[in-house]
Order: sequence, then C-alpha cells, then structure tokens
Amino acid sequence: MLLSRISAPQLSNPTQEDIFASSISSLFTDDTQNSHGTPGHSVIYTSPTYGDIKLGIPQHPDVEEGRKLFAHYLWNAGVIAADAIEVASSSDGTYPATIGESKVKWDRKYWNIRGRDLLELGAGTSLPSLISALSSARSVTITDHPSSPALVTNTIAQNVLENLKINLLSPTIASTLSDTPSPLQVSAPSDQPNSSPRTSSTIAIHGLTWGDSLFTSATHYGKPSFPQPAHHSFDKIIIADCLWMPNQHANIVKTVNTYLQQGLASTFEESGSETVPCALVVACFHTGRRVVAQFFQIATGSKTGILTRGNNASNQFSAHPEEDEEDTEDEDEDADVEAVRGTLRAAEIFEVDVDCNVRGWLPERPGESREQAKRWCVCAVLVKEGRI
Repeated sequence: MLLSRISAPQLSNPTQEDIFASSISSLFTDDTQNSHGTPGHSVIYTSPTYGDIKLGIPQHPDVEEGRKLFAHYLWNAGVIAADAIEVASSSDGTYPATIGESKVKWDRKYWNIRGRDLLELGAGTSLPSLISALSSARSVTITDHPSSPALVTNTIAQNVLENLKINLLSPTIASTLSDTPSPLQVSAPSDQPNSSPRTSSTIAIHGLTWGDSLFTSATHYGKPSFPQPAHHSFDKIIIADCLWMPNQHANIVKTVNTYLQQGLASTFEESGSETVPCALVVACFHTGRRVVAQFFQIATGSKTGILTRGNNASNQFSAHPEEDEEDTEDEDEDADVEAVRGTLRAAEIFEVDVDCNVRGWLPERPGESREQAKRWCVCAVLVKEGRI
C-alpha cells in the first residue's frame, strides 16, 4: 500500500543501474524494499492529499563520515512517519474520501502537527518535514548531521524548493557576504513570480549533531547558525530511522530533552489539551530488533511495562533478560547514558507494516526472518517523564 506510492521518474537516458533499481520490486516480489532511490537521482512519493512530491536523493558522499549516515536514500520509516502526519493532521483524521479510511488510527493529540512547531532529526530527503509543512505546521526546522550528503549537496533545500515553492537557496549566496552564516530561513521566491509558496509554515534548515546544543549552518560546515533555536521550543520532534547506531541513543534522548517543550504529558492530558508535546519515533530493523529495543531501554529506563497497541499488554524487552544485562553492562558505566536514562515515557508504542497493518510491539519475535522484519517498523510516542 504505502510502497506503491513510490515511483521513479522517467529518465531520458537511463543507465543499466537505473533500470535495475527501478525493477527491484518486480524482480524480487517476496523481498520488501526498505530503501528507495538511486543516489544522485530522484524518486516520486504520491501523497493521497498533496499529490506528487519529488524527492532528490543525495549523491554518495566522498568522505567516509558522510557515507556512514545513509542519508542517500528514502527509507520506509520516513514514509510511514509522513503518512501518519498527513492522516492525523487532516481535518477529520483520515485520508480524502476518494482514498478511503486509514487502517491505522493515529492519535491526533500526538501525531497532528497542524499549527505546531516541529523539529526533524536526521532528516535525509526530509519527506516527513515536507508533509508537515503542507499539513500547516506553524514552523518546520529540518536538520541533519553537518556532514550529511543531504546538507552538503543542498538536497534538502532543493527538495523544499521543488515541493513547497520556497527558495532556500538564494540566502546561501547572501550568507557568504556575512560573518554570521544564514540558517537558510524561509524567504519568498522572488525569482519565481508565477510560483506561489505551497505552505505558510516557516522553514529553516540546519546542521545538528545529536547531543549538542548548537545548530550549525547548512552551508558553512561547523559554523553556528543565527539565530539559534531556543531550548524547549518545539511541540513535536520527528525521529525517523535514526535508531540503528547504538552509540547515538543517549545523544538522541538528550536532544529530545533539550528541545522538546517543557511540561509533563500528564499535565497536558489532564487539562484537556488538544496536543501533547512529544517525540514521534519510527524505526525499521536494519540492525535488528535488539538495537531498537536498547534505545527504548535508555529512554524509558525500563525493560518491562511498555504498553503496546493492539493487545494492551506489557512485554519484556527481551526473551533473554540475562543477555540484556550483559549488553547493558557498558552502558551502566557510561555517564552520558545514565544522565538521560528514564527521562522519557512511551505514551504508546506499536508496529506498523508497509500495508498499514498494526500489531503490538515486541522487542524480539522468535522465528521472524530478515525478510519478514523488513516489512515492519516500530512507531512510538515519547513524552517527558519529569526527571529533567
């Protein structure tokens, strides 16, 4: 269902690699693709509400640091996150009538970003951010690692221009004339008088290293952006397919605690608020379920008692708790991990596959093959617990 929305534009002179890449899903029908696109080219995501969204795929980086970030693809977690935001932010919480009802009931107090200030981490092609802007977020701050090919090749800014009709490329020229680099803040496309912006959202692009409190210029590597986004200034933080590096788990939690709006979720819920500040986490299982589970262990400080959607049951994080103790022995000695452990709470956590089927979250599924796991992503809403 969701993957049928992704297609490759017709190339005038396709290479053999292009032809093979566009035929993978037809050649290997039993193997779900979890990444899409050919580096240096583009893919089209057809949104039920907003139509075709053309996404440039960053070219392979020349340096190893950028290559390890895997920003040069569109990943299924980004597709699921974008769909969740689009559905929950619609006027009635579903697709247009011509599409039919969504199979997933996204809780709108979490996933609705209309009128909210949003931050995306590790954005890559930035599909969730683009959908958020089209869905009337008040502001959208798009970030990726300062060395990400999505930043250094201006792919994010080009995707914004292509799909939102907002020119974020012109300020890069002005920034070279200033001692203070521009964060690529939104500007009207004055050089395109016949092209009106498709959103009223304020858009900004920055480099951001998880765990740091410094946003850097998207065009001047390592130089601070100005102005800096304020701490605790975002209602929603999107984290799509960022959990595959265990050594970054604590840094992601630290970033959430630093930039997510202050206040406990229970306070907002008890007051009847229509929205709850939260981190929206969607992750595939590229490096295995255990790596993903370890992130939630750090964020929530618990191996048990995570409420799952679908069966309303609590599941242990592992069928082998003695192995968990061994895995986390080094983490217990890591001051950075201990500083953030248990500072967030999972308001909800469940799994969604590429056909929008829903089931409860399980950190381990005995007998699940790699091919079966590729169909699924874990979706979680993390809210502040109160320790920080």
